[in-house]
Amino acid sequence: MKINSLKWVRVVLACLVFIPTVLFFIDVFHLMPFKWRVILHIQFVPALLSGLWGIVIFIFALTLLFGRIYCSVICPAGVLQDFFSRLTAGKKKRRQKRVLKYAKPKSWLRYSILILTIGSFVLGSGALVVLLDPYSNMGRVLANLVRPTLIPLNAFVVNKAFAMGNYSILPVTASGISVVAIVVSALFLITIAVMSLLRGRLYCNTICPVGTFLGLISRFSLFRIVIDDSACTHCGVCARSCKSQCIDSKASEIDNSRCVTCFNCLTSCTQNAVSYQFVGIGKHLSDVEKPAEKVVNTRRRQFLTLSTTAIVTAPFVMAQTKKAPTERLPIMPPGAGKRDHFNMTCTSCHACVTQCPSNVLKPSVFDYGLMGLMQPKMYYDKGFCQPNCTICMDVCPSGALTALPLKEKQMTQVGMAHFTLEECVVYKNHTDCGSCSEHCPTQAVSMVDYKDGLRIPHVTPEICIGCGGCEYACPARPKAIVVHANYDQQWAKKPSKGKMKEVKVAGFGF
Repeated sequence: MKINSLKWVRVVLACLVFIPTVLFFIDVFHLMPFKWRVILHIQFVPALLSGLWGIVIFIFALTLLFGRIYCSVICPAGVLQDFFSRLTAGKKKRRQKRVLKYAKPKSWLRYSILILTIGSFVLGSGALVVLLDPYSNMGRVLANLVRPTLIPLNAFVVNKAFAMGNYSILPVTASGISVVAIVVSALFLITIAVMSLLRGRLYCNTICPVGTFLGLISRFSLFRIVIDDSACTHCGVCARSCKSQCIDSKASEIDNSRCVTCFNCLTSCTQNAVSYQFVGIGKHLSDVEKPAEKVVNTRRRQFLTLSTTAIVTAPFVMAQTKKAPTERLPIMPPGAGKRDHFNMTCTSCHACVTQCPSNVLKPSVFDYGLMGLMQPKMYYDKGFCQPNCTICMDVCPSGALTALPLKEKQMTQVGMAHFTLEECVVYKNHTDCGSCSEHCPTQAVSMVDYKDGLRIPHVTPEICIGCGGCEYACPARPKAIVVHANYDQQWAKKPSKGKMKEVKVAGFGF
């Protein structure tokens, strides 16, 4: 295959992955085919957490064969960095030449972050995974920064469609937006933008734990970019085009642990000294061949770093234990199951938040504790969880939400409704209501005789699934009936009479 063809094949493949991923998060008109959600499941960290070992093995094999193709083709954050780098290369060529040159690897920083991330996760905290996973950060950027800018367009189109009698387009609200999520997303976007504009793939090769981990494998990849020392004139053109700053043109060496196989160097070399070829194992491994003394020192340093990580992280992990019974817990989305499992596997990518048709999912702040930063919770101010909907579970790529069959989802008890008599309009205003009962799909909320011919709500907790229909519909302020979360999700009992009814309303329904 020609040199130029390799680069363009990479670019085309990257676009085929990047564009559907972006559209999936920002599609406010729900035009994307839902089956395209599979594109989210090929990301490394979500696949690893969800136990999709086929995907994990595929990424391992891909890296071992061809190098860090994952970072230049599959990872959306990597493609975005390439976009920023291209802006600098096109309009500020002199600056690019001055900045992009070979730089020694910041190995201590890279491996410290990797060990710290793995160590804290093993000790029970997924906070660093949430903050550093490139896919999840990109998901939050798209969900919290890009998508909200398209909501006014959705409102305009919906109003025009309604005026013409077309009700097929669903309105989208901004209820799933969190200030903390916006700030964190903006910080990540600014960080990779600045790093990419000034130093190319600096983020990938210093901060990103996925890039560092795959770099350990790419050292031994079978196909690599190599420099023919006999043909090389040491002009440095390849080094200036290398966004990873991993080409030492003076020594005619390439740091394969940092190379993201972008093929820029191949197209820039005018001497045909740079090529991408089969090398095999055990050849050209000068980048990993070190004196025994240095290897021992590195191992000791890593051991000390890991030990320090355990000592420093332990208090934070212990602080993430169960909350006090008196504190109201956030309601986890259906399919979360055990709270500890949800907190450990959810990377806060907000795919479920953007796809929820009822707008009941919202990013939390510290509701789950430090380790659950920005993880989604159920919020019933704009709607309630429809019993016949399983979208959030279907789109979750990390396995934090198990894709339950519809019948099992309808019996999943995420929480239980609690009724406060003193807040009910029947009690306070001495008038009829019953809106909560009308909106309960399992009839866990029923109306019983009260006095003077009035009826008042009564909750049967064992058949309540915590969908929030009653809380959403309650006209009282503060709400007379609210859903309290179960610490771990449970199975509700089946209603004794009739079948579960489907409730679809645009307002309070009375």
